[in-house]
Amino acid sequence: MSNRPYDANYEPRPADQAREEGLRYQRFLGALARGGLGSPERAERAAVAVLGVVEQRLSGPEARDLNEELPWALRDLLRRCELHPRSKPERFGREELLAHVASAMGVDAAEAERVSRLVLQTARGLLSEKEASDVASQLPKDILDLWVPPA
Repeated sequence: MSNRPYDANYEPRPADQAREEGLRYQRFLGALARGGLGSPERAERAAVAVLGVVEQRLSGPEARDLNEELPWALRDLLRRCELHPRSKPERFGREELLAHVASAMGVDAAEAERVSRLVLQTARGLLSEKEASDVASQLPKDILDLWVPPA
C-alpha cells in the first residue's frame, strides 16, 4: 500500500470525515467518562445538559460558531434538544446555570458544578483558541471560571 502524495487541495471523502468525527465524539465522551461521569451515556447526557444551557447564554451567531466546531453527533443532539429551544440569548449567572444542570441531571448543586466544569473544560479542548476566546467573551465572570482551566 502506498501513501497518497501530498496535495494541498485534498479534502477527505465524506466517509473518512464521518469516521473521524465519530472517533472525535467518542474520545470526547471517553474523556468525560474518565473524568468521573462513569458511562458514555451519562457523559452524553451531561454534555447536552451543560452545553445546551450555555448555548442559551450565547448570541445566535456565537452559538452557531460554537456548534460548528463540535463533533457532528454532539451538534445533532444539541439541535434536537427540546429542553433548550433556540431563541434570543438569555441573561443568567452561575446559580441559574447550575440549577438547570442539576435539574436535567438529577444531581445536587455541588455535583452540577463539578459536571459543568468537566464538560465545559473538555468541550473547550475541542475548539480553536479563537472560538474558545469568543465564547469566553460572552460568559459572565461567575460562569467564566467553569470554562477556563485553572492556571
